[in-house]
Amino acid sequence: MATPCFTQLGFSFQPKLCLDFRGGQMSTDPGLLLLRELDERLRLTHRLGSLVEDGRDERYTLHAVGDLMRQRIYQIAAGYEDAVDANLLRHDPTFQTIVHEEPGDPLAGQSTISRLENSASWEDIRQLADLSLNWFLRHGAKLRRSPLQEILLDVDSTDDPTHGHQQLALFHGKYDTYMYHPLLIFEGHTGHLLSSRLRRGTARDGEGLIPELRRMLPRLRRSFRSARIALRGDAGFAAPELYDYLESERIVYLLGIPHYSVFRPFTERLRQRAQARFERTCDPVRICSSFYYRAKTWPHRRRILVKVEVNAQGTNVRCVVTNRKGRAEDLFNIYNGRGEVENRIDELKSDLKVDRLSCSRYRANAFRLQLHTLAYNLMHLLRHWLEGTPLEKAETSTIRFKLFKVGARVQKTVRRLWFHLASGWPYRSLFVQAHHAIRRRAPAPT
Repeated sequence: MATPCFTQLGFSFQPKLCLDFRGGQMSTDPGLLLLRELDERLRLTHRLGSLVEDGRDERYTLHAVGDLMRQRIYQIAAGYEDAVDANLLRHDPTFQTIVHEEPGDPLAGQSTISRLENSASWEDIRQLADLSLNWFLRHGAKLRRSPLQEILLDVDSTDDPTHGHQQLALFHGKYDTYMYHPLLIFEGHTGHLLSSRLRRGTARDGEGLIPELRRMLPRLRRSFRSARIALRGDAGFAAPELYDYLESERIVYLLGIPHYSVFRPFTERLRQRAQARFERTCDPVRICSSFYYRAKTWPHRRRILVKVEVNAQGTNVRCVVTNRKGRAEDLFNIYNGRGEVENRIDELKSDLKVDRLSCSRYRANAFRLQLHTLAYNLMHLLRHWLEGTPLEKAETSTIRFKLFKVGARVQKTVRRLWFHLASGWPYRSLFVQAHHAIRRRAPAPT
C-alpha cells in the first residue's frame, strides 16, 4: 500500500494555520560555515586523509577517508556525537558544503563511518594524536601572551563509564563503575588539549604519563625555545619515578601529595597555630608554609608545601611536592589554578561527549577519543579567534546556540550557492561580528 503524501496540515486550535513541506532545501546548522572558514584559513583538517591508511578497494569507494573524518569531527562539534547521526545528516546541505569541495552528493552513513573507526590501526591513532599537538605547535604562539610565557602542562584523568561488553572496560573502585580511564594533558594557559590517551578502566592516574611527555617535550622545546616548561597535577600523579623524570628534564612541577603520617611532625605545629587563631578570632584561617623531606626511595630532599585551612566546617591540611622556587602561598595559588582543567574536562564531557566511547573494540574507542579531541581543539581555536566579540570566553554549547543553530533556506544557482538565513534571527549581528573576526585573520601559509 502506497504511503499517502500529505502536502498540507491543519490545526484545530487555529483554523487559519496551514503547514506544508514546500519550503525548499533547508538546514539547521549553517553557522558551521564559520567553523569551516576558520579551518580553511588555519589549514587544520586539510591533511586528515594522509594520516589514516585507507585499505579499501578503490572500485567500491565513494567517500575519501579525509572526508569521513572531517564529517565526523564536524558532527561532534555541532552536537551530533553518535555515528548513527550521520544517517540523518548525510543529505544536509550545510554538512555537504563543509565536507565536499563540490556540495550536492550525499555524505557517508553510519555503517561507513563505523567501518572506518573499527579499521583504524594504532599507527593511525598515533598520527591523529600528533595532529592535536601539531595544531598547538603551529598556532600556539598566537594563543600565548608572550614568547616568554611558560608552557604549563596540566595533567589529569577522568572517568568514562561504559555500558555493555567493551574491551578493557574494567571496574574502578574509586568511581564505583565499569569504565575507561583516559589521560588528558592540557596547556594550562591556553586551554589547548595537547594529548589524550585511552587507558583501561583500572589504570592508575599517572599510568602512561611519562611516555606521553617523552613524545611531546622535544617538539615543544623546538617550537618554544624561550619558554620554560612546567607541570602540575593532583595527588593521583604523585610518584617518585615522575619526580625523577621531571627533574632530569629540567621541568618545574607542582604535584599534590597525600598528607602522609611522616609529614605530621612538620605539619602539626602549623595546624595547632591555625586552630588557635581560629578559636581566638572565629574567622576562617589559611596558613601556608613548607619544609624539606627525603623519603627512603628519593635520591635527595624535596620541598613539601603545606596549606592548613581552619573554618567552621573543620580543618583541612593539603600538601604539594615541588621543585619550583617561590613563596609557599604564591605556589599554592598557582597550583589551585589547575581547577580550570575541571572546566575544560566538563566541556569535553558535557558539550562534546568525549565519554561516548561505545564501540565494542578498545582500539576503535581509542580512535574515537582522538576525533573528539580534534573537535574540542577546533572549537577551542574558534573561541580564540573570536577574541573581541561577546563569544571570546563562551563554552561550546553557547557557541553552538548563538552561532551554529539557525534556520536557513539553501538555494543553488548557476553561479552561486546561497544560504538564506532567517531574517528575524536575534543573533544576526553577533554572527556578522564572528565572520569579520575570522576573516580579518591572515591565512596560514600553505
